[in-house]
Formats: sequence, structure tokens, C-alpha cells
Amino acid sequence: MSMKALVYKVNPLGWLTCRWLKRFWRGCLTSKMAGLSLQEVRTPSLPTGQWVRLRTVMGGICGTDLSILGQKQPMNSILQAFSTQPMLLGHENVAVVEEVGHEVDESWLGRRVCVEPTLPCVARGIFPLCDACQAGQFGSCRNFAIEGRGTAKLPPTTAMGYNPVTGGSYGEQFVAHLSQLVPVPDHLTDEQAVLTDSLACGLHAALRADVSEAEKVLVYGPGAIGLSVIAGLRATGYTGRIDVVGRRKYVADLIAQMGGDEFLRLGHRDKDRFHTIAERTGGKVHRARFGNYMLMGGYDVVFECTGTGHSLAECLKWTRSRGQLVLMGTDRDTDVDLTSIWFRELTVIGAYGRQREHFGGQETGTYQLVHEMMSQGKINTHGLLTHTFPLNDYRSAFDVAMHKSAHKAVKVAFDFR
Repeated sequence: MSMKALVYKVNPLGWLTCRWLKRFWRGCLTSKMAGLSLQEVRTPSLPTGQWVRLRTVMGGICGTDLSILGQKQPMNSILQAFSTQPMLLGHENVAVVEEVGHEVDESWLGRRVCVEPTLPCVARGIFPLCDACQAGQFGSCRNFAIEGRGTAKLPPTTAMGYNPVTGGSYGEQFVAHLSQLVPVPDHLTDEQAVLTDSLACGLHAALRADVSEAEKVLVYGPGAIGLSVIAGLRATGYTGRIDVVGRRKYVADLIAQMGGDEFLRLGHRDKDRFHTIAERTGGKVHRARFGNYMLMGGYDVVFECTGTGHSLAECLKWTRSRGQLVLMGTDRDTDVDLTSIWFRELTVIGAYGRQREHFGGQETGTYQLVHEMMSQGKINTHGLLTHTFPLNDYRSAFDVAMHKSAHKAVKVAFDFR
């Protein structure tokens, strides 16, 4: 059997040409020259009897994929060691189980699920589990880069969408291990369910930070992930102030809906930006040589959700002494002054994907917790999914997702219905 899927395979010469050409023709980034194409490929087979095959209902476009396609990551990114080309792209999903392996209960057939995309030891069939997987921290699995080990014989990859074997949600079908399946409650729509992954990333970041004594929090970048952080903070009971720094005026209502207190659309001058933050936090601005500014004081916890060097530099300086900086952005390819980390004894926390969470006296997966919070009305998804496209119109979909301000977009998804 065959299916349609978006495939990404880099030709070094074409990729380098697009790195120059994109300044004049932005469409080159989603062309065959850059490595992206819609192809008829073989339907993925089940690696073992514990796997299932799924029909994609919707596939959300993730910021990490936009970073890859937009050539925003470093040319020598370490993530290359944890993926295998050609990649059948897409990991945000809602899908229906169409075939089960001989070790999977047939009651799964026809069920609507979200597939947690990570491929750790259990999915690979590697036993005993690595120490990270044993601790429930499967996003830090020690075996992502292992070639062919375990019963599933998977190539190096962190997740579906970053390898040629499992398929991805930018394709009509993909396969997943039984452990990855998270049933979608009947009362949640497909449009809600496809937001599960981005909401889970924000919720996981909110749980990674310690906000128990924080009076003021900053979320830098109100895209889908930043909005999910706000939602995650409020859903887990944070009652302090949440300020949000961003540029897109059209997200103001969503920021308020999620629980943000103040939307700061700062000017372009560094001096003005720093003085605004100082006023909000009771801090004091200091100026060094060559227009470099520093803030004494700042926010207790800062979530950096954009991934640019400029945003990281400001977040480092806007976190108070001994405060926490949570890094989530994936675009970073720049040199940044790291003085603030040691000079102000900051705690820098990385937040990646989803894990096993300890919350409310229970241990559960982040996806399951998101579904529970959506069902209870603690997370309001209205207005988050702004654009959907059929797979054949993938260039338009990526153009909207890469240039959100021009289209007033937040989350963009492929619709296979």
C-alpha cells in the first residue's frame, strides 16, 4: 500500500542555495530545492506485534518543524544526531486506529487517539529500560541515537516525524507503539485534540518551574507555546501576576482568555524596553558601554518561548537574582552574553516536550493531564486553532505558519477529514 506524505531530505547544495535565496524568495524553503516534497510513499509497516497503524485525522504544524524548514537552527545542530533522513514529517496529531499488531487488543480498532510522539526505550523494545525511562523521563531517553537496537529496530530518532520508518502526521497514515496511544475523550472535538501536543509542552514547562513563591512571572513570546504556558500556569493553580511580552496585537484577547494579566508590546529601543520592565517589576536599569543595558530586579520566573538570540539575551537580564529562566524556544543560532547566569546566580531550566508528570497527588502523562484539564474547563482552547489546510496545499500552510503576523495565525494544522 502507498500513501501521500510530506518528506524532508536535505540535498546540501540545494539547502545552501536556499540559505542565500530565501532573502529574495521565501517560497524556496518549502521547495524540493530545500529538501521538502509531497510524495507517494510506502505505507509504514508495523515494527512489532505491539504496534498499531493509524489514519491521520489532523496534524498540527509545530514550531520545531518550522525552525527546521526555515533554516533557523545551527548548521551543526546536535539534533541531527537524533533524527534520520528522509524524515516523514509531523508529530502533533489526532488519529484513528485502523490496524493492530497481534499483541494489541482489538478493542483499540476504530478508537480516536492522540499519539504521544516520543520513541523511548519501551517503544523501541529495549529492556531493561535506561535510567531516564525508568524514572518516567522518557523525553531524556538515553537510546534516541541508537541504531537498530531493540525489537522495533528503529533508526536514530527522538520521535515520529523525524525518521523514515514510523511516518508522521503530515502524512495520511503512520504507526505507533501501544504505549504511545492516548484515547481522546468523546466530548473533545478534533480541533481541540490536535492542540494536545502544544498544550502539553506548555503545561510541562509550567510544571518544570517552581512558582510556589513567585509573585510575578513573565512569558516572552505569546505564540501557541507561550499561550499554552499561560494556560498551564493557571490550570495548575498559579495565582500570581503573569506579564506577556510580544508583538502581535491580535493575540491580546487570547492572552487574557488564557489568564495573562498584562500584554507588553514593547518599543524597539533597548532603553525603553528595559525601563518598561523595570517599572513593571520595581527594578532599576543600569547602562554599560555601547548601549548595553542591565536590569537589577526583574521577574521571579521567566519563560522564553521564541528561541531567538535577542529574546534569550533579554530574558537573562529580566530575570531577578536567583530567579528561574525556563528555555523552550528552538530557533537559537547566535552568540549571547551569559554573564547574567553566574553574576545573578540564575537557575536555568530546559523544558522539552512531555513526560510523566507529578501533579495533584497523582502521576500521569502530560497528554492525559491536558485532556483532563480541557474536559474540566481549566484550559480554554477557543481561538487557538486559526487555520487548517488540506495536505496538497502544504506550501500555503507553511507560508501562513512561518508568517503568522501577516495572516493573524496562532496554530496551523493539516486537515485530512
